[in-house]
Amino acid sequence: MAIISFGMWAEKTHWGQKLGGPLILLATSMLAANSGLIPFSAPVYDVIASLLVPMAIPLLLLRADFRSIFVESGSMLLAFIIAAAATAIGALVAASVLDLGQQEAQITGTIASSYIGGSLNFVATAEAVGIKDSSLYVAGLSADAAGAVFFLVLLMLLPTFQYIRTALPSKYIDINGGKALPATLSESDNDTNADTIPDTIPDTSTGSEPFQLTRIANGLTVSLVICALAAAITSLLDIGALYILVVTALTLVVANFAKPIVRQVSSEFEIGSLFMYIFFVVIGAGANLSQVVGAALPIALLIVVMVLVHFCILLFVGKLMKLDLAEVIIASNACILGPAPAAALAASKGWQALVAPGILVGLFGYAIATFIGVAIASILAL
Repeated sequence: MAIISFGMWAEKTHWGQKLGGPLILLATSMLAANSGLIPFSAPVYDVIASLLVPMAIPLLLLRADFRSIFVESGSMLLAFIIAAAATAIGALVAASVLDLGQQEAQITGTIASSYIGGSLNFVATAEAVGIKDSSLYVAGLSADAAGAVFFLVLLMLLPTFQYIRTALPSKYIDINGGKALPATLSESDNDTNADTIPDTIPDTSTGSEPFQLTRIANGLTVSLVICALAAAITSLLDIGALYILVVTALTLVVANFAKPIVRQVSSEFEIGSLFMYIFFVVIGAGANLSQVVGAALPIALLIVVMVLVHFCILLFVGKLMKLDLAEVIIASNACILGPAPAAALAASKGWQALVAPGILVGLFGYAIATFIGVAIASILAL
């Protein structure tokens, strides 16, 4: 918990915002373990991995309301679907040209799910496909963070190319690459501005309500009931390997068809994030530094190939379907980096109308990415 407190403090610093909370936690706990301050393994680590990770998934996905996503995100959703498909294809292409060893299928599926959803999906997919090696976990997350920098550089360069601006005209970007915001925005668009964008994870709870212990207890209860039902179903059908997927599916059913229950819950996203942070510390603690460096390089190469294919397909299909370049950029950001970075980028560019859709499609990515990652791993394992 001390490491987590440090990580949360570091996230608010200039350098911490660039690295991201998960990578800071991994690095700190890995250094603590390799220096002998904490053990590489302990019974409590197993409890955290087996209990807190499944509990975190419902807490983080209870606000994934498909109706709101489909109704409010408009053409951004189409751009996001293309971006997600391009990422999946890129992962398959990368796996076909690179040799990632015996766990190639599992690694590729896990990385792909992270680049369609986020860290939540990385962990959920890794659990679902059977990655148990802590060094491989840390190597993957480290390569993931490095790949995010590579992706951002390419993303920021897109509007600088005259050909791309001409091929995908945008009402937000003029032909010379500057801002060309619409003369007027809708009332709902004006309600969304840079001040509403969180630094890290979007607050998808019920709003700016006061702290309510009862609602937090309700959220934990819902999470545990979902996990218990998933355990019963997978045990009955003898499909224990699909436990995480069943937890995810049941959560989406509750999120979309049990709104009265969801309305009795608050602060669940923050609690779920804390559980994931605890898990990141456990993963870092179990990693041997000498093993991490060697495993990270091939995964980084996988990400480079996947991202390049992602951009090629997204821009080609975007041109054919006459998508808006600004929407393509935000959808790509939401796909690869998640809802908060996508919203922050839209706000920083002055594209207020794209802030809310960027968050919504990013949440949609959280909901579908684990399923896609497991499917990719299954295809490659054939």
